[in-house]
Amino acid sequence: MTNETTHKVEMNTGEVRMINMQQWIKIIFISCIVAEVLLIVCDYVFNYMDIFGDKSIRRIWNIAREKSIPTWFSSIQAQILGVTVFLIAIVQAHCISRAKMWGWILIGMFFLWIGIDDFAEIHEKLGGALERMATKDSDEQGWFIGFFLKNPSFSWHTFIAPMFAVCGLGITIFLWMAFWRLNLIRYLVLGFGCWIVAQSIDFIEGLDDIDTFYNSIKDYFSIERKYFVTHTFKVVEEVLEMFGTTLLWIGFLHYFAIVANGLQIQLTQAGNINNTQ
Repeated sequence: MTNETTHKVEMNTGEVRMINMQQWIKIIFISCIVAEVLLIVCDYVFNYMDIFGDKSIRRIWNIAREKSIPTWFSSIQAQILGVTVFLIAIVQAHCISRAKMWGWILIGMFFLWIGIDDFAEIHEKLGGALERMATKDSDEQGWFIGFFLKNPSFSWHTFIAPMFAVCGLGITIFLWMAFWRLNLIRYLVLGFGCWIVAQSIDFIEGLDDIDTFYNSIKDYFSIERKYFVTHTFKVVEEVLEMFGTTLLWIGFLHYFAIVANGLQIQLTQAGNINNTQ
């Protein structure tokens, strides 16, 4: 290695770049809120007002429709939340037990799955499939399956929602003390709270006689189009999910900033390490 090359390696090795996590967390939070507001505006302009008169453009910006830009944003946000949890697990790997390590990994996998599920509609499709399988031989399944089949709303609330609820409760119990000590519990409670309210609205939207409720609101407020009422409920539901994910992400980012405080990462090539030793 020449002297010039050695000098460059030494300069790069000694360079330290500081990252102000609190500043970046604030930027991320504001960016997410601005993005969610813009998605609402775009939904109203391009979908509800339908200024282009084209169904395809409406679907691109329709918050209530899967495989749209709003759904993509919601999905990516949840997946990045999962990656953040994985980073927390990696940073803490040397100072926590193997059981806690696996706990963090499972939490990251849960949020990653939520992000994938949100875009691919897995829970809706799987819920429908399970309902069809259950009703196919309902006479032979006994009272337990019969009780679940009495659900008046969407089928996924019967078969999939309880599993999500158990996972959410488990995550809350697992993280409660750690987040409480760091004054971060509000992000956990408010984030999951937004998700619970959103899924409650989704349950109401799936009721058999919901059209009567929609028509009563339309008539009471003298609204011209029933679609405005039905779509508004969907928008509120989806935006609550997005905002809840944002709050959870910010909470986990604050936790990451605390456990990774002072962490130094050095990027180098293996060849350079051998030559400089």
